[in-house]
Amino acid sequence: MSWEGYYQLICKNGHYWTDDASYMDDQDCICPICKSKPVWHNTVDITNGSFEGKRRIDGYKSLKPYQVIKCPTCKTTLEAKYKIPKQRSIR
Repeated sequence: MSWEGYYQLICKNGHYWTDDASYMDDQDCICPICKSKPVWHNTVDITNGSFEGKRRIDGYKSLKPYQVIKCPTCKTTLEAKYKIPKQRSIR
């Protein structure tokens, strides 16, 4: 039986990224911005889809940044920082 999904991750500095679960290795799992290890993760299981009607069934956590740094010229987001949720912390 196969499994498809990905991880939502946050490092100690609040940077958020996702990584494909089938390719993720502890050695390779570092923040693409600051190179820190993750301190929080969430598994998102998309094996049977993401929605059942309008209800989300894959385990995805909607996270809102507390700080967003944008380019003053084009307003593109350069960096966003997120609060580390209390559940599913990595120690």
